[in-house]
Amino acid sequence: MKIDFFVINLDRSPERLEAVRAEAAALGIDLIRVPAVDGKTVSEAEQGALDRAGFLRRHGKRPMPGEYGCYVSHVAALRRIAAGEAEAGVVFEDDVRPLPELMPVLQSLGEADDWDVVRFAHHRRVRRKAIRNLAQGRQLFATYFGPTGSAAAYIVRREAAGRLADALVPMQLPFDVALERGWATGCRTLDIWPDLVGFGALSKTSLTRETRRYGAMKLPVWRRWPTLLFRAGDLARRIGRTARLPRTPA
Repeated sequence: MKIDFFVINLDRSPERLEAVRAEAAALGIDLIRVPAVDGKTVSEAEQGALDRAGFLRRHGKRPMPGEYGCYVSHVAALRRIAAGEAEAGVVFEDDVRPLPELMPVLQSLGEADDWDVVRFAHHRRVRRKAIRNLAQGRQLFATYFGPTGSAAAYIVRREAAGRLADALVPMQLPFDVALERGWATGCRTLDIWPDLVGFGALSKTSLTRETRRYGAMKLPVWRRWPTLLFRAGDLARRIGRTARLPRTPA
C-alpha cells in the first residue's frame, strides 16, 4: 500500500516542523507539509466552517480560536489525501514523535480492507474490542467508550478521505472528537493499540489552548443539558457499532 505522509504545521512554529521531520526521516519518511490555519488570525465572522450553535449544543463549551484553526487544518489535510495518488495518507500533528514500529505496523494494517480511518495516538485508555492482530505486538481495535482523545496521528484511505472531509463540515465538535465518530461520518473508524507515536517536549505548549484555560469555556450547567443528551446518544451508537464488529480469534 502506497502511503503519503503529511504534517500540519503553523508558519510560526518552524522548530516543531524541524523536529518532526528529523524524527520521520530517521524512519525513511518524507513529510509533506500542510500549512496550518492560525485560528488567532481568523475573526468569528470569518469562521465559515463553524456551526457555532451546533458546537455549543453538542460540546457544551464555547469554541476557541485554536480549535477552529486545528479543525480546518485537518480538513485541508484530508482534502490533500483525497486529491493524491497514494492509496492512503497519514496525518501527523507537528508535536508527535513517530515510533520505530510505525512502518511495519502500517504495512500489516494494509493487508486487509476492514478500515477507512485508523487513529494511532490516544490520551485516554478505555475498554476496547480487538478486531485484528497487527505486526509488532499491535492490535486493530474498536472502543466501547469515548471519546478517547487525540487526532495527533491517523491514517485515512484515499477513497474515504473526501467523504470524511465532507461529513466533518460544518464544525460542531473539536476535531479529535469528530474524527472518531465513524457511526456519524459513515467511515470504518478504528484504532491501533499500543500507540504508534509518542509526543515530544514541544507538545507541552499547546497551540490549541495556549492562552485561556479550557475549562473556563464551559457553558453554565443549565445550558449543558443538550450536550448530555447528545453524548448519551453517541455512547449508545458507539457501543452498538463495536458490539457488531467481529472479534479477533484468541
